[in-house]
Amino acid sequence: MTNSELAVNGGSKVRAEPMPYRRLFGAEELDIVRRVFEESWQAGVDFSFQGKFEELYTSRFCEFQGGGFADAVCSGTAAVYLALKALDIPTGSDVIVSPITDPGCIAPIVLLGYKVRVADACPDSWSIGPSEFERAQTPNTRAAILTHTGGYPFDIQPILEIARSKGIRVVEDCSQAHGALYRGKRVGRFGDVAAFSTMFSKNHATGGCGGVVYTEDEEIYWRLRALADRGKPFHRPDFNPKDPSQFLFPALNFNLDELSCAIGYSTLARLPDTIEKRNAIAAKIDAALERSAVVSPCIRLEGCTPSPFFHTVAVDSGGLTVSKVEFAEAVGAEGIAINPDYRYIASEWPWLKPYLTGEADTPNAVRFRDRSFNILFNERYTDGEVRDIVDAIIKVESHLAKRVSRAV
Repeated sequence: MTNSELAVNGGSKVRAEPMPYRRLFGAEELDIVRRVFEESWQAGVDFSFQGKFEELYTSRFCEFQGGGFADAVCSGTAAVYLALKALDIPTGSDVIVSPITDPGCIAPIVLLGYKVRVADACPDSWSIGPSEFERAQTPNTRAAILTHTGGYPFDIQPILEIARSKGIRVVEDCSQAHGALYRGKRVGRFGDVAAFSTMFSKNHATGGCGGVVYTEDEEIYWRLRALADRGKPFHRPDFNPKDPSQFLFPALNFNLDELSCAIGYSTLARLPDTIEKRNAIAAKIDAALERSAVVSPCIRLEGCTPSPFFHTVAVDSGGLTVSKVEFAEAVGAEGIAINPDYRYIASEWPWLKPYLTGEADTPNAVRFRDRSFNILFNERYTDGEVRDIVDAIIKVESHLAKRVSRAV
């Protein structure tokens, strides 16, 4: 590789062609969607929701998790809403959230009449830790929605011990971490209930949009089912869906349709392979970063097998002649898919301020964001893409570092 002019300044890119298209939805998904249509035609009944393919999908999901109960719903936001609603905590309660999260995780808290309490991250991490969780508590805290960010599990067991001692219910937000392992168990099996987004970008998806709400508590499951479909008492053997007088309470319709469930059933079968491939790619990137004097792998929690959604790398900003953002943007201009400045730190969102309880102060999360960037990738990346990613970093470093990298 030569030290040619940076692409951001008009030079040639390290990577001239687009990165590989993921193509999560392939021939297998097309085949199973055809099955939905064909079986509907054969039966003489139009397909809808809560039918054969939802049963197949949720059964496969629970088998993958290692047990429990699951309901397919229309979005990850709906899954969070239902998970929190099912816990039936008092209106006005405080709910702790992770420092890095999505507005779809925050909005249900506000819409259900609760107050948001943003916890900080552990140092050098996106993730909440036990001491940060403890500091975020108030006398009014009744629940927490905690996120496994980027596919990397947070240290949930000590947090659960604190939460249970205080009567705090825990929702696991697993939207970016499908299939990740913490202490040998899938994420989602530790808290009271878990929410998954299954939109198109996730490691496992049901189509353009979708979600799953999951629990190992059967009582919570039946409440979730009712909350997700207009208050229907599915647990009753004599339930007649054509008799609304039997419904339990007012509730909205969050159902996922049969086509989406069929797609989810198909893509879920590939999730173990997806996780294995993504972990291998992330490991190769980290190993190749030995060439860099400025960019390095991040510290990871031991005892986990992540399901990488993106791959965060650390930047020695003190070794640069420009800001971290300018450096990362220059890497991106070389044809590399990255997020140079992750803006999902909830404490920074102006619109959230009226709904907070106390001041949101997350200096650890901000410091980590300000010295890192996210490499975006998928399971179709090969050694060639890994080489281009690291070559781009080394090229930019050779122009913008205060010192010359160890190898070019």
